[in-house]
Amino acid sequence: MTGIARHQASDSDELAGALAGWSQDYTQLGRGRLHAELVHIQLAGASLIYEHSNLHLHENMTPPTGQVVFGLPLQVGDDSLFNGGALRHDTLLVLEGGREMEICASGEIGMLGLTVDRELLARLLGAEEQERLEQALGRSRLDISPLAAQGLRQDLCASIGAFERAECDPRSAEQSVRTVMSALDYTLQGLDEVLRGPGHSGATLPRSLEQRRRLVLAAVEIMQANLDLPLSMLELCQALNTSHRTLQYCFRQIAQATPQQFFLSLRLAEARRRLKQDPQQSITTLALDLGFASSSHFSSLFKRLYGEQPSLAGRRS
Repeated sequence: MTGIARHQASDSDELAGALAGWSQDYTQLGRGRLHAELVHIQLAGASLIYEHSNLHLHENMTPPTGQVVFGLPLQVGDDSLFNGGALRHDTLLVLEGGREMEICASGEIGMLGLTVDRELLARLLGAEEQERLEQALGRSRLDISPLAAQGLRQDLCASIGAFERAECDPRSAEQSVRTVMSALDYTLQGLDEVLRGPGHSGATLPRSLEQRRRLVLAAVEIMQANLDLPLSMLELCQALNTSHRTLQYCFRQIAQATPQQFFLSLRLAEARRRLKQDPQQSITTLALDLGFASSSHFSSLFKRLYGEQPSLAGRRS
C-alpha cells in the first residue's frame, strides 16, 4: 500500500509543514518569492522524498524517531552546508531519526531522500552491515565517489518515477518496491566503500565546529523568544557570554548570514505569519509590535525579502 503526497509551497511555514512526521523549521534568508516543491511517497517501512527550493534557506530538521534517513543532493550550490560542514554534490547524508540537524542552502537546492524503519533494517542487514551502518550514522555525512553517488541518484529518481506510475497502475507497485530495495542496496555498498577506505574526509565534526554550531542554535533560540522586543547585538552577546566578533564569525560559517540578517529574517517571518492569520490587521500596529521604527521601514524590508508588500501578502493568504 503506497501513498503519494505532493506539495507546492510559497513561504517557509508552508514548506515546514509539508513533510509528514518530520519536525522542520525554515528561515528564508534569500530575497524574492519562495518556490518550493516536495514529493513524499510513503510505503510500509520506508519512504521516498524529493524536495526542491529556489532561495537561500536555513533549515532545522528532526527526522522521525526510529528511522534512518539516507539523503543525497540532486543539485546543490557550492557554499551549501550540513551541520556547518560542506554539503557537496557527492555528499551522502546518513541520519538518525530523532536527532536535530541543519541544512543551509546557499541558493537553489534539490534533495533526494530514502527513509527506512530501524525494524526493517534489522531484518534486512547482517551483523557486519549493521556495524557499517552504525559507523556511518556516527559520521552523518560521507563523501562517496561520484560513480556511487550517480548510481544512487539514478536509482532514487527511478524509484520516485516508478511509484508515481504505480498510482495509475497498481500492478507496477511490486516492481517499485524492488527498485527501492535496489537503491538501499546501492546505498549500503557506497557506505562500505567509504568506511573501508583510508583517510575519509567526512569524519566526525571537529569539536570547535560543533561548538560554533551550538552557539548559533542558542542564539536563534534567544532571538525567537524576543521577536516582539528585539535585543541589540550587545544584549544578545551578553546573554550568550560571547563576543560580537565570535558571534558574527559563527553565523557566517553556519548560516552564511550575519546575526542581524538572521534576526531580521525571523522577525519578518513572524510578521508574515501574523498577516496570514489576520489579513485585516493594521500594518502600522504590526510593525510597531515587532519593534520596527515605522510602518514604511517595515514595508520596505518586507518587500526586499519577499518581493511583495505586506498588504498583498495578507490578501493573498
